[in-house]
Amino acid sequence: MLLLPLGVWAQKTKDLEKKRDALDKQIKATTALIDQARKERRNTEHQLHLLNAQIRQREELIRAMNGELFQVDRQIQETEAVIAGLRTDLDRLRAEYADMVRFAYLHRNASDRLSYLFAAESFGQAYRRSRYLGQLAEHRQRQAALILETQQQLSARIDELRGHRAEKEELLTAQVGERQRLAADKDGHQSALSSLKKEEGRLKETLRKQNKKKSDLEAAIRKAIAEEIRKSNPARSSGTSGGGGTKGGGTAAKPALTLTPEARELGADFEKNKGRLPWPVEKGTITSRYGRQPHPVLRGIEINNNGIDIACEKGASVRAIFRGEVSSIIVIPGAGKAVVVNHGAYRTVYSNLRDTSVSKGQKVDTKQAVGVVMTDEEGSTAHIEVWRITAEGDMVTVDPAGWILRN
Repeated sequence: MLLLPLGVWAQKTKDLEKKRDALDKQIKATTALIDQARKERRNTEHQLHLLNAQIRQREELIRAMNGELFQVDRQIQETEAVIAGLRTDLDRLRAEYADMVRFAYLHRNASDRLSYLFAAESFGQAYRRSRYLGQLAEHRQRQAALILETQQQLSARIDELRGHRAEKEELLTAQVGERQRLAADKDGHQSALSSLKKEEGRLKETLRKQNKKKSDLEAAIRKAIAEEIRKSNPARSSGTSGGGGTKGGGTAAKPALTLTPEARELGADFEKNKGRLPWPVEKGTITSRYGRQPHPVLRGIEINNNGIDIACEKGASVRAIFRGEVSSIIVIPGAGKAVVVNHGAYRTVYSNLRDTSVSKGQKVDTKQAVGVVMTDEEGSTAHIEVWRITAEGDMVTVDPAGWILRN
């Protein structure tokens, strides 16, 4: 029973160590991207996003270390409790052994043994006394062995406690180092932010261009999906505009997406794997998350992201996060290319690509490359979106971060 909790703590510690290792790798990858950005260009929003990401990662790493320290403290408490229990057992065993040794000493010669036996009132009692003396000798031997075993267990637990305390000291030292690096990251972030604030005009022009690219991409995606819906059910789409979307005028019935049994099964499999899908790049750092968020530099301005942005290495391959069929390849002037992959009622979109390695109608497997990331003055960033088509034919975006594995 004393050993039972140790397996639980060991598993928890192992999970925390695994998480810490993953965060270490993520931070190293982000640091490499930051170093590359610093070597090649002046302070940009790309650098600022990377520094923000690294600060988040380092803060999460420190939290993971706190979790490990908590587990180590619990292990130390558990081991100290076991040691206290073993010492109590050892004292009790030694006291019992001493009593048996004293009894054996009092009956140490053969005449005492015979007197004890002959003093019995009957043959049966003499026999029981004889058996008792034999059992007492055996018990004394077992007691001696048990004392030795308890001493060995106690010694092993003390060694284990020393190991836990050494582990705690190492973790505390590592945590101090991470806190120092976190402070340096924040200083670098503040420096980059101060530099960028002096370039408000350029940032607003960059934001205008980015919004234009986002708007063009969204319109192209909606148009492509609407065309798919129309083709899937031509009878219901007769007389509609074919533009699709969640907004707009017109009173005609909106065509709904008609799925084949295979497409329904594919969509169901896609949903079942939510949170377990692979990353669209082998190595990278999420620099902009899904939804509305304040601009990192310009006050009072919000930006909206229909997906997530992942900073990666130059020339990185962008991969499908789930099997499906390429339904569209979109070209956005000034923003590269985008690949849309059909997963039944879902679509994944991979944009900001320099080149594509698939063609429309092609079947793709999970992790199969669909293109190469484009590099511009802001660095190399893959943009990923997940769209869902409702039963009513509406097209809505969902957060891709909820579908891929958490690093």
